[in-house]
Amino acid sequence: MKTTGAVGLAAGLAFRPLGVAAAIGLILFFVCAIYTHIRANDYGPQFYLANGFLALNTAALVLALNSVGALAGSPAN
Repeated sequence: MKTTGAVGLAAGLAFRPLGVAAAIGLILFFVCAIYTHIRANDYGPQFYLANGFLALNTAALVLALNSVGALAGSPAN
């Protein structure tokens, strides 16, 4: 699933809506992963990796939306 999301992000360089959809899917995946780690009281290395990947995917989504001017109040370049 993560590999498919990564391929979707890479394909999003050519077709922006696919990259946005992949970023949203990966954000949901990592939010659920972090939630599961918290519920299991598991704060090992995988927990922190999930947090890092969540931050990276959130940044990718924000940059993708900002480049098309989809964020409120942000001018398109």
